[in-house]
Amino acid sequence: MDINVLLVDDDKNAINLLKSHLSAYSFVTLKGEVHSGKEAMEFIRNEKVDLMFLDIEMNDITGLELAKHIQALQKNIEIIFVTGHAGFALEGYDFHPIDFLLKPIDFFRLEKTMAIVQERFQGAPKADNQNKKIGMRVAGGIKIFNVEDIIYIEKIGRKVSIVTKFGSFESSDTISAIEDMFETYGFYRPHQSFIVPMHNIRSINSDSISRTYTLELTNGTLVPLSRNKVNELKDLLVAEGIVLV
Repeated sequence: MDINVLLVDDDKNAINLLKSHLSAYSFVTLKGEVHSGKEAMEFIRNEKVDLMFLDIEMNDITGLELAKHIQALQKNIEIIFVTGHAGFALEGYDFHPIDFLLKPIDFFRLEKTMAIVQERFQGAPKADNQNKKIGMRVAGGIKIFNVEDIIYIEKIGRKVSIVTKFGSFESSDTISAIEDMFETYGFYRPHQSFIVPMHNIRSINSDSISRTYTLELTNGTLVPLSRNKVNELKDLLVAEGIVLV
């Protein structure tokens, strides 16, 4: 089921940025964009809307006032507030929004929000990563990756390298932030400097002399595995139905 989305903001540039970000999510159908509270009310009277990205500060009415009207008329519409000032968030919680996003909207932050949106409307995401896309900060902007194309992620000094089937790309996101983002997609952090997709793990290897462990990935790459994570990873692989060879 596609999620029908309406964007409500009197800032055209903010809407264009959000539209660009949302284009990465195949489960979203952008039903329209409006620039005032009056236009928003007219729109939802005539169109089916599941989710609204609602700017809190608009010229004719505040997003909080508009949310009150919307929830009185159509309680099934979920709301994500968008604002340039974090101070509005406390009052906005009275409307039980899915989330608050600060302008300018960061794609990495939006990724977490959209994972919540997908689970709210469609249930927990499936383990299958085919055609799943994710946005990451790289030099010059944001690059959209196919999740299934990522072989592993490595922290080298202060830099993070995303290694894919089509080359390597340097990300400005931290390794911890990336770990949080990719956990939903079946990725695991076996070592402080690496994150790998569990379905790409071919074997767990041990060296009895040095008492060290490595993971062999399906492309032959060897990745270190911390000793304190060996049993945890084995349990996760079994839970995922992955058989090591």
